[in-house]
This record gives sequence, structure tokens and C-alpha cells, in this order.
Amino acid sequence: MIAHYYTLRALALEIQNAVSGKILESLFTQDRGELVVTFCDFPGVLIINCEGSHNAFYLQNSYARAKKNSVDLFRSACGSTIRSVAIDESDRQIFLELEDGSRIIAQMFGVKGNVLLVSPKSVIVDAFLRKNEIITTVYTLPAARHISFDLDSPAHTPDQYKDLTLPQFMKKIFPQFGALLNREILLRSGLAETALPETFTRNEMERIFHTAQTLHEELIAAPSPRIYFDGQIPVRMALIPLRQFGDLRTQIFSSVSEAVHIFLSISQKSEQNVQEKELVLRALNKELDRIERTLKKISGEAFPAEDADRYERFGKLLTAHLYHIQKGEAEALVEDVLTGSGDVIEIPLDVHLTPAKNAERFFQKAHKIRSTIEEQSMRREALQQQHRRILPLLESLEQALTTEDVHAILHEHAPLFAELGIRIDRQGHTKKQEPVPFRVFTVTGGFQVWAGKSSDNNDLLTTRHTAKNDLWFHARGVGGSHVTLKAGTGKGEVSKQAIEQAAGIAAYYSKMKNSKLVPVTMCEGKYVRKPKGAPSGTVTVEREKTIFAEPKLPV
Repeated sequence: MIAHYYTLRALALEIQNAVSGKILESLFTQDRGELVVTFCDFPGVLIINCEGSHNAFYLQNSYARAKKNSVDLFRSACGSTIRSVAIDESDRQIFLELEDGSRIIAQMFGVKGNVLLVSPKSVIVDAFLRKNEIITTVYTLPAARHISFDLDSPAHTPDQYKDLTLPQFMKKIFPQFGALLNREILLRSGLAETALPETFTRNEMERIFHTAQTLHEELIAAPSPRIYFDGQIPVRMALIPLRQFGDLRTQIFSSVSEAVHIFLSISQKSEQNVQEKELVLRALNKELDRIERTLKKISGEAFPAEDADRYERFGKLLTAHLYHIQKGEAEALVEDVLTGSGDVIEIPLDVHLTPAKNAERFFQKAHKIRSTIEEQSMRREALQQQHRRILPLLESLEQALTTEDVHAILHEHAPLFAELGIRIDRQGHTKKQEPVPFRVFTVTGGFQVWAGKSSDNNDLLTTRHTAKNDLWFHARGVGGSHVTLKAGTGKGEVSKQAIEQAAGIAAYYSKMKNSKLVPVTMCEGKYVRKPKGAPSGTVTVEREKTIFAEPKLPV
């Protein structure tokens, strides 16, 4: 947020108070994309960084100019007095008005950032970057942009937003805020990003607009600049407290310039943004390709449900005619007593099995096909959900220009990276870990929940992969998956909602999944024990609690 419009607005006011009336001493560069402005009788310097990944405009207490490899620029402006510092109300441009009517204009436009020297007649007489392209051309201000928080304004007609996702809707009605602040508006309004704008009631829309106006007023009032840290890594610099980062360590600063300077200093020392971004994008694209190939394979292996119905029907008909069929027959011709049609049905038999065993074989085939279809359906749904979550994540990363943006995205989507088995270390390097051999879900708070797939897999989960402080779940009194909520995989304490979601998973993967409510046993991992010699999937528990949960997988 160091180059966000509201941050630049606060900086312009802060710098106006510091340098108005001061005389420009020099403007020089010694680092790529960075212009340094010094003043007579003023100890600080103004830093203007035009690098796309580090756009910034702030005061720094001191600056050591190199004896070599530094170049003086804008010589004609040196010796002029700063009359005022102000931001264009419509765009990220800051004007340093000089006493003769000329202006130094800092354009914080990402990769298109630049610093211009414009004459009183609005002719560009000098430029920091791309000088040959724009010098002697006429500088024009962008069209004025008015911010409207009036729901009934002609600019906010409902037809304009039909078929838009909520993030797209927010970007269109409040373009000045950007994705981060729009997310803050939704959080403060109590609305999920997955909601559809066209379903909002009048009251919900009024809540969004009122919250947006309140946020705007907070941002233009006296700022309380801060940096949010995830461990030692700076995640975001913000002008005001943001609820979405409320669980992170916060450092508050006395000025916006100080916050921006510290944020950039720490960021530049701790990581290499471009390399980090490319590594993450490569890992995500590889995972996306794997998911698409797996979905294609599942579609190619699909079992028709009619086969299960046919096998079950054969089993029932054989059961109804057991005493009319002899062992050793290769086929049975039986009357269709299930429909009462009187039709004769031909059923192939295994000559080595009794009629009863043949019937049992057909029932087993039907059950296996239905179980496979269900497993494939759940796996397809899980993969499709991952696919849907990865696509906007890739888009966000590709659009991220700064280290700050990349870190914020990595922090926000940490549960998904963990679910995909992609580990990102402190230096931003990615490593594809072996995926855990269980069903993996993410519940409220970013906590992972692992569910067993079979009796042996349940044993593996409970005896090898459940820590003492993990929470363990199992549907009470019936067969089903062992389920473990992994402590330490999310932020803060495990919430009641997260526990209910984990219990719902245990209920879903049990023989009572079709019930409305299922009693689920819960205890800490240290109170689950497998008796010696007990069958696979059999454990004893102590100090358990019973939770009644709806059989449901988290969305």
C-alpha cells in the first residue's frame, strides 16, 4: 500500500508541511529508478522511486551520496523555492509547485512511473526517465474523477454489474480503493467474497456503500501508519488499522514517511521479489496442470451408474430364485419379479460359485461401482474446487508489482499452499512436498483437517500423523473415517466453527452420512490409543466429548 492513492495523499500533506518554503539544493540519481531531492537548510531528503516493484515517495532523515556513479538532474530547477506540495485528486501524481510557476511532477504509475519538470506553460522541459520520448511535449492533466458513495447515483445502476463476481463488482464501483481495501469493506460489512452482487438486498447494498464512505473518511483523516508482520516478514504497510490483518504483529510509526521507509528497507533486505514471484507462479502452474490431467483421467475412467443398478438387480433376482438355479450353470433364466412384467431375464453366472455366492458377487460389484463413483465424485469436486481457487490466485500474482503485494497474497492464501503441498520458505523459495496420504480440507482460521480413507489409512493417520495437541474426531458407534484437526496449521486458537466443520467431515465420511445430525466423538490426540492386536481402524479413546454435527464438507 506504499504507492496507493490514499498513502500518497497522506505523504503529500506530510511533505508539504516539511518542505514548503524550502529551497531545492539538488536532484540526483545513483540507484536505478530512484531520484533523490535535497533541500537547503533541511536535513532530510525526498526519495522518489519509479521502479515498478518499489514505487515510493517519502522523506528520509539522511542520505549518503556516493562519490562516484551519481548523476545530477533537473539542474534548471535547483535554487528554486518549493511553494507547495499537493496530489492530483484524480490520480497518483504529486505536484511540487515552484515559485516561478513550474512544477516537478512525480508520477507513481508502477512500471510507467516517472518524474517530470513542467514549465509554467505546461511544456515538459525535462524528465527523469524516457526523456527523449516526452521532452517538449505538452503535459495534460487526466480527466477529473469524482468519488461517489451514493447508492442511487446514476453511476451505480444495477444493470452495469449483472453477472459480475463480488470482487469485480467492488473494483468497478470503488476503483480508488483497490483489492485490499475493497476486501476490508466486505469484511467490515459482514459479506463473503463468494456472494453474488445481484442477490444483495437494498439493506446489504446500503451497508457496503456506508462502510466504503466510513473507510474513505478514516483514510483521509489523521493517519495511523503501521506495518503488519508475519514473523519477521513485513506483509503490509497501512494507513489505518485493517481487520483482515488483525492477527498479525503490528508496528506503529509516527509518520507515513517513516513507515514507508522502514517497510521498503526490510523488504529489500529480506527477499528478491521477482525471483520469488516467478518461483511461486511456476509451482502453481505445475499444480494446475497436474489437476487438469487428473480430472481428465477421472473423466476417462468414469463408471456408469446404470452398471451398478444392473448388477444389484441381478443380485436381487438370483436371491429370489435361489432354489431354481443349480451350481455349475453358466447362466440363469429367471422371471423379473421385481417389476412384475413377467419378462425373462438372462443372468451370466460363475460356474464355480453357488447361486447365493453369485448373487453376493453381483451385490459386491454394485457396491464397488457406487463407492468408486462416490469417491471419484468427491475427488473431482475437491480438484475442481482447488482449480477454481488457483486461477484467481495466479491472476493476482501475475498482476502483483511489489514485494508487498506478493507477500500479502502468499499470506492470504497460505492454507491453499499448504493444501497443495507447496512450501514457501523465508527466502521465498518453493518446494513441492509429498502430499499427505489423506483427504485434506481447510476450515475456519486456516486450520487443516485430515480424514482417513480406509481402515489401514485410519490407523496411519491416528498412530503416525496425529500429534498430542491435535483434535481427533470419529462418528460415534458406527464405521467411518478417523479425522484430525491439525493444531498449529492456522492462526490463533481453534474456533468453535472450525471444530464443528471438522466434526461435520467425520460425520460425512461415516455410515450415518445420510442422517441430519450425527453424534461425533472428539478428544485430544494424546487420549487416542490403539490396543495391541486390535483390528485395523480400531482405537480406544479417553476424556472424549460428543458433538452433534451435520454431515457436510467445508466449502
